[in-house]
Amino acid sequence: MPIKMALVGCGHMGKIHLQKLSSFDEIQIVGIVDVDTKRANDLAQPINVPAFNNYKKLLGNVDGVIIATPTETHYQIAKDFLKSRTHILLEKPITSRQDQAQELIDLAQARQLILQVGFLERFNPAFSKILPIIKKPLLIESRRSSEFTGRSTDIDVVLDLMIHDIDLILSIVREDVCDIRAQGVSFITDKLDMASARIEFSNGCIADLNASRISSKKERTLTVFEGNQIFFIDLLNRRVVYSAKEQNKDIDTEEYTVDPIDAVKYEISLFIQSILTGTAPIVRGEDGLRALTLADQVKQHIAENRL
Repeated sequence: MPIKMALVGCGHMGKIHLQKLSSFDEIQIVGIVDVDTKRANDLAQPINVPAFNNYKKLLGNVDGVIIATPTETHYQIAKDFLKSRTHILLEKPITSRQDQAQELIDLAQARQLILQVGFLERFNPAFSKILPIIKKPLLIESRRSSEFTGRSTDIDVVLDLMIHDIDLILSIVREDVCDIRAQGVSFITDKLDMASARIEFSNGCIADLNASRISSKKERTLTVFEGNQIFFIDLLNRRVVYSAKEQNKDIDTEEYTVDPIDAVKYEISLFIQSILTGTAPIVRGEDGLRALTLADQVKQHIAENRL
């Protein structure tokens, strides 16, 4: 029997998810949902799938759902599907509030359901290549910028862009945060459009994060300094530069490009696998909550120190 799957939210990411969903033989798309009826119909008709303007019409009739709606709607939609015993792939950030995220995690655990959070960079092949090699980082620098697209203006740059790097850094440094310093500015929207943060962990590791959604160029890089070696990861171009210095020797540098993967398709395939096998996803609800908690702390520090 195929897995009955639905998509809720037909915006930019929703359209991408639908394209990938359509390529899986083991699932049956039983519904596409968007509050904009025309938008839902336009996507549903070419693949002969029912379209709805209210997700509640699908409650109890699907095995899994991908939720790609505005962040402020995540909690209620996910809660209703979890109560109807549906596995969930939820776009980042998990919710807009930590208590809501915790409630979703508790609901999923109580009903033995999958709650996977859509941090795509976890599946970036350049990051996946380097992660197992990193042992004890001393300093991590991240830079993430893009031109202004007009998307995701319901949230600020911390939850829109920086949270990707927060999640990556938390997956590298599994220690408590002991100090945060941050600053940010609003420029085009009424929310933060640029932000930077310095995060210190209990083991002494320091992470410097920079994010902008009003830049003139697109950039996604992560640099990890560890003892006598440096890992530079160009996430956008899947490029890795590894530098190491042996005692009394010159620095040796190796550079290579990692083969591409379809990250969204891979993410969905893991979601399907988790549903079929009952195994925990790589990016769990708990990971979504950890990233949201740290993002909120960054935002709070900025708010308390803005002029």
